[in-house]
Amino acid sequence: DDKAFLHKVTKTESTTTETIPLSYKHTDSVSCAALNLPFVSADLSKTPIYAAVGAYDGTIIIYDPISGTKLKDLEGPNDIEFVSFHPKGGSVLLAGSSDDGTVWMYHLPTSKCMQVFVGHESGVTAGTFTPDGKSVLSCGSDGTLRVWAPRTGVGKFVFRLGTKGAGLTCMATNDNPDSHLVLVGAEDGIAHICHIASKKVIASLQHAAEENSENQKEGDEGMENPSRSVETVGFAPSALNLNWCATGGIDGNLKIWDLNSNGACRHTCRHGSGNGVTNLQWHPVHPIVFTGATDGTIRIWDARNGTLIKALTGHTALINDLTVDATEGGGAIIVSASDDNSVRVFEINSENIFANP
Repeated sequence: DDKAFLHKVTKTESTTTETIPLSYKHTDSVSCAALNLPFVSADLSKTPIYAAVGAYDGTIIIYDPISGTKLKDLEGPNDIEFVSFHPKGGSVLLAGSSDDGTVWMYHLPTSKCMQVFVGHESGVTAGTFTPDGKSVLSCGSDGTLRVWAPRTGVGKFVFRLGTKGAGLTCMATNDNPDSHLVLVGAEDGIAHICHIASKKVIASLQHAAEENSENQKEGDEGMENPSRSVETVGFAPSALNLNWCATGGIDGNLKIWDLNSNGACRHTCRHGSGNGVTNLQWHPVHPIVFTGATDGTIRIWDARNGTLIKALTGHTALINDLTVDATEGGGAIIVSASDDNSVRVFEINSENIFANP
């Protein structure tokens, strides 16, 4: 419906929610949103708090996330696919275009465009800063992961990863500021772990089975089967001290990988036929993975043994996005958005779940 909303979730003795409709009237789908709250300092005069909303009408709107007041709008490319804040203070914003493949960088206090990164041969699908904030990362439907210098706009390196023209669909970085690892998923069913400092691909993870050429229809050469696409990826949080990562795909599987064992697959968590995995999130302090799927169910998995802990129901259509925040005592609040036009808030007590591992 081309609208954006701000949902506040407050955890005290009980969990309360508040929904604020945001004022800007978009003329095309709202495609992405981000908050800089994890990155601001205690001095809000130096690092103000922002909420950024991007849409396919080419608008990027900045709001005050406390009041929902519109602060400014930014001129940029068409078809905004992602927005992402700089990890040092959150006053610099990236925005990428699925139309022309450019990535724009803004200084929000002055509303100035600081840099435009040009090089992708088709649309950009994901982007972010490295955890130390010293490089910009972007991946696209041209099958490349690109590393950029923020100050100059120059491309540092290009990883050409997609096979047979397969595009890259998603990206994740490790939350350790000293880490140089980037994980990307592709339409060809493979996820790649790249080390940007050494400019090497250190592992390629075969999430979906390779295409059987005997079953490929005539005229389909060079075309990827969409049911093999890796749609979501994530590293285990550094607090777990586990060198693991996870991939989720349209094939309905969540896979847990052990990077200490040359990228061996530890577990395959099956969601059932036709239930593609659209999102995954690790719990910040427990070896739990939360997944959203096309059947509208959120599933909670034990990454140690691959077992399903719990299924959260209520949505009636696919999960577009979900986020997980830890609560005191090791619990979690899960917020999910769905094609059924609803946002749902779930709360779990992780300590109870792991009382008898």
